[in-house]
Amino acid sequence: MRHLFLHLLLAAPAFAQAPDGADAGEPDAGSAEPAAMQIESFEPVAEASDAGAASAPAFESFGSAPSGPTVRLFGTVSGITGLDTKFDSPRGAPLAENVWDGRLRVRAGADVKISDHWRLFLEGKAQLRWATERDFDRAKGFFEPMLGEAFLDFYSANIDLRLGNQRIPLGANPLGSPADVLNPRDFRESLLSSEPEDSVLPVFALKASGQVDKLAWTIAYVPFFTPSRFDLFGQDEALLQPSLSPALPTNRVDPSIEDAIQERLVQTKVPAPFAGDVALRAVYQGPVKLGASWAWINEKLPQVFIDPELQTVLAQQARGDRVDPATALSVENRLAAGETLFRGVYARQHVFALEGSALLGPVQLDADLAYSPRQTFFDISFNPVSKSALTFSVALTQAKDSPLVYAISYVAMVIPDIGLHEQLALIEPATAAGAPHTAFFHLLAGNISYAVWDKKFLLELRAFFEPVQLSFALGPRISWQAVEGLKVFVAGEVWAGNAYSVFGYFGRNDKVLIGARYELF
Repeated sequence: MRHLFLHLLLAAPAFAQAPDGADAGEPDAGSAEPAAMQIESFEPVAEASDAGAASAPAFESFGSAPSGPTVRLFGTVSGITGLDTKFDSPRGAPLAENVWDGRLRVRAGADVKISDHWRLFLEGKAQLRWATERDFDRAKGFFEPMLGEAFLDFYSANIDLRLGNQRIPLGANPLGSPADVLNPRDFRESLLSSEPEDSVLPVFALKASGQVDKLAWTIAYVPFFTPSRFDLFGQDEALLQPSLSPALPTNRVDPSIEDAIQERLVQTKVPAPFAGDVALRAVYQGPVKLGASWAWINEKLPQVFIDPELQTVLAQQARGDRVDPATALSVENRLAAGETLFRGVYARQHVFALEGSALLGPVQLDADLAYSPRQTFFDISFNPVSKSALTFSVALTQAKDSPLVYAISYVAMVIPDIGLHEQLALIEPATAAGAPHTAFFHLLAGNISYAVWDKKFLLELRAFFEPVQLSFALGPRISWQAVEGLKVFVAGEVWAGNAYSVFGYFGRNDKVLIGARYELF
């Protein structure tokens, strides 16, 4: 619901040696071949031990350059742990929040250049996750191995092919393009504390790319469906926050399995195999890069249809009204009996996009404009609604080396045809309802960092601001380069806004964090 939003190695050429006294750049007199293509002539040399006879001709030997595979290994280990600054949920409450959590991540892989035409890339990931509620209630830990990018490349003069698990970016802005819809996201990652690459999940796909004159093109096909990852309850990034606690008796779910089943609770059907995603992209590679793309995809978050009784309880709790005891008891009994009160399916959508990118002195400008005839939103009663949407994003990123590094992005979304009594959750305020209207959503995002003390310390701030409902999020961080390859940091998360705003979503908590990252190779 808070969906906000390198490596081909070329062989070195070999050069033949020109004859002594000749210019290597000029052809020999009487020959049409360049000097680099001629064979040097040799005179017989008499052996000192046999003065009366000429020895056999001597030939210069040449050693060929090694043509075997080259391997580059890489790997990192990182960890982060955080503690909420206040504990809102009482002990034993349903949907109670985890007040302390952490992750330990390991990433390792190999980039193998087999030949000038073939390349193999393999990456594995694993993470250990832990969390606990207040007073160490419902403590839990999970080990989660994952396949990262893992693909085989084939390069030729006219076309490049890539098959396997991969990242397929669309649009000009690599971090926040509204056209970048092929790869699912991991919404369990914090906007403020996680690294951008941790929130993008690779997908198994076949991608073909090439270039005709200055026109670069890409075609991608993703045959199998991969959904986005998310927490349904418990975490600060969860879709259901503690203020909805009377709705679901989650304290009856054992901690050892609750993370594994959360996504399945609102997923009842997934798209069939091979009914996957398709994307086309073309970019003119001039001083100003201009491009267009089209994607036909399965949405990566489910449309969740909620039972009317449960919907009533959720809506009453969200408004701050007193929950009807009889309805709440009925919902609890039905859930305890194993009845499914959710139905989650994945809809399809088209995304048509234009993009532009240019280097303007010391900054890089990236702009994207995307239109979808239908996109899933949620109304204030948590029902999915399909609306057309036009999204524009522009980003300015520093393009020169400096102790001061910054990036600024602006995103605007226009959603027309909102009905008389409709209100889009987290996008528009309650005052928007009451008449047919068009919804507008604006977002400013920025990141600024400054290196001091011989670049041993890095002062950084991530910030998000949504002006319509005046909600914002701040993520200050101080990093220290302890030794080569090792960086440790302390950070914070500040979230503010009303309960229906994107950054004040049901009173999520501020947090203090510590972490470290070590480059293995």
